[in-house]
Amino acid sequence: MAPRSPNSKTAAIAGTLAGLLAAGLGAYYLYSVRHEAQPSSPSAPSSPVATVASAGSVALQAPAAKGALSREQAVAALMALPELKAWADKIEKDSKGQAHGALMEYDAQLRAFKGKQFYQLSFVENSKEAAQRWESFLVAQADGEILVDDDVSGEPMTLEQWRKEKKPMQRSGAGE
Repeated sequence: MAPRSPNSKTAAIAGTLAGLLAAGLGAYYLYSVRHEAQPSSPSAPSSPVATVASAGSVALQAPAAKGALSREQAVAALMALPELKAWADKIEKDSKGQAHGALMEYDAQLRAFKGKQFYQLSFVENSKEAAQRWESFLVAQADGEILVDDDVSGEPMTLEQWRKEKKPMQRSGAGE
């Protein structure tokens, strides 16, 4: 085995730290969602999750207009989706607790789409080695509408379209 160069060692350390940070944030969000927020209709965009505690997350929360969804509420709304709950449970079970489902913000800037501003978040399988992206989502700051980024077309699709076309509940989580 050839010795590692300083650049690969630095990259490995940075990757490990990023993974640990993502794991910690993911665990925090999963805990918050499962223990504090139980929306009556997780996919209804008109009822954003509003009961998530914001203690300890000041650095993560973007300033939001009055009545607008906070970043933390957007995360909670996503983690309340049955697909993401099932994926997180499957990852945890299959890895015997060594990997976890988590949400990571893939761009801190809000994304404009059809006249709305959206938070940009990805669901990842987070392990010691890496964070593997499963799907990317947009959550509207104004009303909590959830869209799914389509890797093929490059255009966001509705949850209904995503469920019909991609059948996310059938995803095994192993080897993908």
